[in-house]
Amino acid sequence: MSKPRQFSDERIFKGVYQALSKKGYANLTLAHIAQEIELSPAALSKRFGSKKGLLLAYSDHVIEMTKQTFAEAQSTSGSSLEALKNVFLQSMKTVGDPVSLANITSLYIEGVSDPDLLQRSCLRLQVIDDGVQQLLQSAIRGQEIKACDTALVSRVLQAAIGGSLMLWLKQSERTPDEWIDDCFEVVFASVRLAEE
Repeated sequence: MSKPRQFSDERIFKGVYQALSKKGYANLTLAHIAQEIELSPAALSKRFGSKKGLLLAYSDHVIEMTKQTFAEAQSTSGSSLEALKNVFLQSMKTVGDPVSLANITSLYIEGVSDPDLLQRSCLRLQVIDDGVQQLLQSAIRGQEIKACDTALVSRVLQAAIGGSLMLWLKQSERTPDEWIDDCFEVVFASVRLAEE
C-alpha cells in the first residue's frame, strides 16, 4: 500500500488563490480548489472542515504574508517610497487580467456578510495601513517627503490605488503598474521634498 502524498498548507493556499482567481468567491467550491492541486475535495474537507474553514485559514495565511511583505520592505536599504511602491507592484504580479482581479477581490467584497471573513478582511486592511504608515514615517526620516499626517496619506494612497485598480477592470489598456505609478506621482506631489 502506497503512502498518501502530503500537501503543505502553502500548496493548498496557492490552489485556493488559483481557483478563486478563476471562479470568484460565490462560485468557488472545494472541488475547484482540489482540482487545482490534484487532491480530493474530501481530503480538503477532512483537513479544514469546510469551504469556510479553508477560506479562513487562507485569509490568515494572506495576513501573515502581508506582514512579511511589509517587514521585508521596511528592512531594505534605499528609498522607503520605492520600497512602498514595490509592495503594491509586487501584489499585482500574479494578477494576469481584470477578471482575475475581480474574482480575487470578490472574497473581500462578498465576504462582508460573513462576520469571520469580515474580521479577517479588516485585520488585513489594518496590517496594510500600519505597514504603509511605517514606510511613510521612514520616508520622512530619510527626508524623501515632508513631515505629514501619515494616517491621512496612507488612506488616500490606498484609496487611490484601490480605485485605480477598479478602473482597470473597465479600462485595461493601461497596466496596473501604470495606474500605481500615477497614484504615487499625484499623492506624493505635495509632500515630496525637492531634490537639490
